[in-house]
Amino acid sequence: MSINLFVATLIFLLIYPKAQAADSRPASLEEMQVLFDLATVGPTRMRVAADIVFIEPAWSKEELAAEIKKQNEVYPDLAALPEPEQRERTNAVSRSHSGTRVLHVQEWYSAARYRLDQTDEAVVPERYLKDHPGTYRNSYVNICDAALSPYSSFSADHHLHSAQLSKTKLYGKNDLWRALGLDAEVSFPLLVALADSKSGPRGRPPTDTDLSMLKLNRAKAELIHNNSHPVWHLEVLTEADQNSDTRFMLRGRTMSLLEPYEQADMQLVYEVRWAGQRFVCVEASLTNNTSHSTFSSRREDFDLRGFPRMWKRTTMKPGLPANHIDVTFKEIELNPALKDEDVFSPLFPTNYVVEDITSGQAVVLQRPQTTLKIVQPLARTTPVKRAIILASFVILSVVMALILVRLKGNKA
Repeated sequence: MSINLFVATLIFLLIYPKAQAADSRPASLEEMQVLFDLATVGPTRMRVAADIVFIEPAWSKEELAAEIKKQNEVYPDLAALPEPEQRERTNAVSRSHSGTRVLHVQEWYSAARYRLDQTDEAVVPERYLKDHPGTYRNSYVNICDAALSPYSSFSADHHLHSAQLSKTKLYGKNDLWRALGLDAEVSFPLLVALADSKSGPRGRPPTDTDLSMLKLNRAKAELIHNNSHPVWHLEVLTEADQNSDTRFMLRGRTMSLLEPYEQADMQLVYEVRWAGQRFVCVEASLTNNTSHSTFSSRREDFDLRGFPRMWKRTTMKPGLPANHIDVTFKEIELNPALKDEDVFSPLFPTNYVVEDITSGQAVVLQRPQTTLKIVQPLARTTPVKRAIILASFVILSVVMALILVRLKGNKA
């Protein structure tokens, strides 16, 4: 019996009762380690190409007007654009929040460095997609490497030939690398329950790149296995018709990424199987029993390496329509051949306008070279060339004199 985790109302009706009806046993230490390993998959050096579809509530006219007003306040130059460009900008914002948004993306990861190449169908005209197949209109890069650049990040609009650098700003991520492990929403409670806090970085919370250094706390795992932990309970659900998948149920109380500022009683279900060359999480769900919000995730169509081709995620909060994110992977490449400096360094063609926006006001670092005289170096003048140039001036002077004489003759 297959359970559709993406119909939010069925998460409680199907998963929870079925889990309660199924027989259960304590998870073994080996099974906890498998689940923990999925939670600590970090962003390795990789390249991912995918199409992302966001399905969310469409904005009202009032919300669109408020967004345009906000943009005009933050960027006064936008308010001074001609009427046709104002209309196109308003239409672009409307398309971006029409309820369905399609992004064609390419993401690069290497330690803390990150690059997103993206074409947003809501922003670009349809003809742009036809005229520029296989390319991306925008790039957003977190450099995070002083050896590559003193700047922290840059963005580039390859259609407008413009780029902006910053020493303070960092861009958000799609985190498509998480398709290889667990979603942040369902990995965070698991790490709270099982991770050894001493194995992480000292003095700060672990970042994505720190995940692989986290270790399983054997003492906590033993307490959970013996069902004597005061907060956390982890069981393996068994059924008569169970296939090769292993279903885990984790129950406990901690802060939720769905409602990050409150402690919550929550229940999580993970379905794990061996696919290709690795363990994978096929389905995962979170039910926040305090706020009554839910999250679910499913990966489908695994290749021979255990990488999914489809990844679907749904978040639902009380009184609000569900938000869906559907990802179709086109390429997943580990250890791409390009060097990091070729991907993450802020290097731009000479026809780009490049600005430093660190201070909040754009400081031009590079202007386009618009004429060949600027681009090409001056040729050296040899004696022969000098003679030819002087002769040309003499001939030109004689011609001009003859023209003036003829004009005077005509007037006479």
